[in-house]
Amino acid sequence: MAKKILIIDDDKIFAKILKDGLTQGGKHEVVVAHDGEEGLEKVKQDHPDLIVLDMMMPKIGGIEFLKKIKLFNITPQIPIIISSQLMDVEKISESVELGVKGYIVKSDFSLDNIVKQVENVLNKER
Repeated sequence: MAKKILIIDDDKIFAKILKDGLTQGGKHEVVVAHDGEEGLEKVKQDHPDLIVLDMMMPKIGGIEFLKKIKLFNITPQIPIIISSQLMDVEKISESVELGVKGYIVKSDFSLDNIVKQVENVLNKER
């Protein structure tokens, strides 16, 4: 059964490539937001099964988004995978403390690997 995935990323090219990879063959339904504020709205509207979240965004960044989403009672533990250009150990450890299930470094970007990581996280949550 197709799962609903929310991609929150201000890099429109990355978001489109990832969306295309995740929807290929009707695998998943994908919703995209281009900043943290829009992402919070999409979480409330669309109730995704998984979120791929960029760390560095306008308006609301990744860590702030993670803190805000915890305040939503409508969002039971939605698995979140962080995506970032940076391999920032401090941010990674802070995001893990906030419940993040995976971390993608965009400079090591491989669509197949990201799709596999999303599938692995979704399968663990079942």
